[in-house]
Formats: sequence, structure tokens, C-alpha cells
Amino acid sequence: MKIGVTGASGQLGRLVVQQLLARCAAADIVAIVRDPARAADLAGKGVEVRVATYDDSAALESAFVGLDKLLLI
Repeated sequence: MKIGVTGASGQLGRLVVQQLLARCAAADIVAIVRDPARAADLAGKGVEVRVATYDDSAALESAFVGLDKLLLI
């Protein structure tokens, strides 16, 4: 099951991803961020990082592909 978290490089998003890492495999987590450099540590743990912003509907649609669950922050 793929779980996506938007705003994953922010305070709340990062906390959510940390909790998910304690409960499931990193390969099942997708961090959706505006700036991939701010999520490099998550990528280093095996979390898939996808880039999207709320004002770019095409990027959001692409970032959401294959997700079974999504936390929209």
C-alpha cells in the first residue's frame, strides 16, 4: 500500500513521515514536497520524494499516481 503525505518537508508532514517509517516500509511512503532538497534526508531513508505544488494541478495529479492513501496537509 502506497501512502502519500503532502507538505512532507514541513513540521507536521515530517512528523507524520517519521511515524509512518516506524510502522511501515519506507518504500511504501511517498513524500510530496515543493523543494526536493529539503527532503533529501527522507529520500536517504528510502522514502520516495515527488515534487508538486498546490497551484500546479498537473504536478499534483502526477504526484498522486499510484497512491492508495493520501494525507493532504
